Amino acid sequence: MSFFAQLLESIGLRKREAHVGLRPHRDVVLAVGIEVTHERALDALARVLGANVYVDDRLTHTIEAGFGTLNQERIRVSLVSESVVETRVHIEAYFPAGVERPKHSLAVDTLAGALSSRA
Repeated sequence: MSFFAQLLESIGLRKREAHVGLRPHRDVVLAVGIEVTHERALDALARVLGANVYVDDRLTHTIEAGFGTLNQERIRVSLVSESVVETRVHIEAYFPAGVERPKHSLAVDTLAGALSSRA
């Protein structure tokens, strides 16, 4: 390590590691149609996570939910029909500007687990 790098590290100004801009997310494939999956996702958001649903767009099969207060994690669920009897669920956490993004989201993992267990 160079002298300059050591100096920056010693005073707490070391360059941060590059952080890839991906949000915490999970994909789940369910062996049911898109309408049933949409209902299951709504139910799991309310019952398992206790989230408030802000967007429930049945045309694009997009659901957005949050947890009450400002500057909190939000969840976006996007459904894609793979076939008549198979649906891909993309669950993604997003955060307000300026909030440091964690690498993992308990809400995303919990929702993915709740949907997978009912498959």
